[in-house]
Amino acid sequence: MRKLIFCISLLGLILPSKAQQKLSAIAEVKEVTVYANGAQVQNRVLVNLPAGSSDLIINNVASDLDEGNVQISGPDQVSVLSIAKTRAEDVPISNVKYQRLKDSLDLLIADREVVGNKLDAAKGALQILKNDNLLGGGNGKIDVADLSKLVDYYQMKSVNLNRDISSLNKEMGVLDKKIAQMQMDLRTYIGNGGQLKLQLVSNRGGNVTLDIRYMTYAASWQAYYDLKAVSVSAPLKMLYKASVSQNTGVNWQNAKLILSTGNPTMGGTAPVLSTSYAVIRNLDEELFSNLSVQNRAQNKIQSLSAKSIRAEVSMDSKALEEVAIATTSMVENQLSTTFDIEVPYTILSNGQPHSVTLKEFSQPAIYKYYAVPKLDKDAFLMAEITDFQKLNLIPGEANISFENMFVGKSYINPNITTDTLNLSLGRDHGISIKRERIMDQKSTQISGSWKRQIFTYEIKVRNNKSSEVDILLKDQYPISTDKSIEVELLEAKSAQVNAETGIATWTVRLKPNETQTYRISYMVKSPKDKSLAFN
Repeated sequence: MRKLIFCISLLGLILPSKAQQKLSAIAEVKEVTVYANGAQVQNRVLVNLPAGSSDLIINNVASDLDEGNVQISGPDQVSVLSIAKTRAEDVPISNVKYQRLKDSLDLLIADREVVGNKLDAAKGALQILKNDNLLGGGNGKIDVADLSKLVDYYQMKSVNLNRDISSLNKEMGVLDKKIAQMQMDLRTYIGNGGQLKLQLVSNRGGNVTLDIRYMTYAASWQAYYDLKAVSVSAPLKMLYKASVSQNTGVNWQNAKLILSTGNPTMGGTAPVLSTSYAVIRNLDEELFSNLSVQNRAQNKIQSLSAKSIRAEVSMDSKALEEVAIATTSMVENQLSTTFDIEVPYTILSNGQPHSVTLKEFSQPAIYKYYAVPKLDKDAFLMAEITDFQKLNLIPGEANISFENMFVGKSYINPNITTDTLNLSLGRDHGISIKRERIMDQKSTQISGSWKRQIFTYEIKVRNNKSSEVDILLKDQYPISTDKSIEVELLEAKSAQVNAETGIATWTVRLKPNETQTYRISYMVKSPKDKSLAFN
């Protein structure tokens, strides 16, 4: 029996171990497609896989990735058995560049320790030198000649020690900066993000390249523009830019960027209408059905963990949702615009906006001035752009420069139904506008139970510029929504009047230093005991 046990033990020592190996690799960010709220990150992982099964810990991935959306591609001999997001594990990293940096960091830390020891020794020696009790062997008695020698020794030694302490402090500061920079460089390999744990099976050993894609929602981009108009006779220069930010825990080093106007969180297909049926609602049955769902969840609360409760509730809600949308089918993918950035960019994981230039172009524009003196006394320079759909603009803020001067900010909204895009290029104080009400004795008249009020406004427009300008001038009269109130337009000479909106529009052309006057007048008839309000 003892011989049998010995043989079995010996056989266990001789046979090779089939224990699953644990490996580590670093995900290198190669390409990122950034959406308005999220990003798809493509990584490349190089690892030396043994034959058989192994656990691979992949560092430098986003901390908020969803393992359910991870896509992995590799050679045919490698199979992925499972994917899981894990916490940081202390696994040796086999990357050559990482290991070189790690070795250099270890040497710097060792050098810092040596310098620290020298610094402590110098400070200790200086402290001993300042100890008065050591004079005269501790009894305070010392010969004058010996005292002179001691003073000389103290001066020389004190100067040398202070010089050494100052030098060592400087050396320590230099080492601290180098160590901090090297730790930052190491962080580009392992990141501050999460880890992926893959269970792999490989038919044969050797170097393997894996491509990994995943979604993260800790990244975004917004469009903004630089609009420059040299003069009203020159084309409008537009610089299309993007503000990209991310806080995934992983720095995107020299990565290829693709910016997309799509939204990965929304369904990309168009719905199709199906027949709608009118039925009698049974409120009691609906109430009972809702209560039964809540009661089922409540029963689970008494017996299951919080995680199981959330799962059960979500399952019931999903079941109800599926019943509600069962008659809807999806047939057509929606379109989005993508911007393929040719130059690699580095976007740090610090949440700070990084400017990315998309394209620059000159666009023919028609420049006009626009003024609504009822709301604002200034004239605004507007640029009209046709065929703007081909520019693939998206809503965003615009920095505006006119005549080589920054004049302010505006907002571009291309989501309009007209074929002309109007861009506000800011205020122009070279045009003076004054609007005032003209009052006379006939402005208000009362007859019986009625009150008639006449509102007359005079608008003066002056061109103080050295060139001729075209101005689109607008004012309005109120539209009645009450049968007891009557409104009549009395005067709006040379204006185009929209009777449905009450807006009067004058097309004004002013020569340099020319002033023109316009007038709008209307009468409002209303009950004399009622007060009027115009919005």
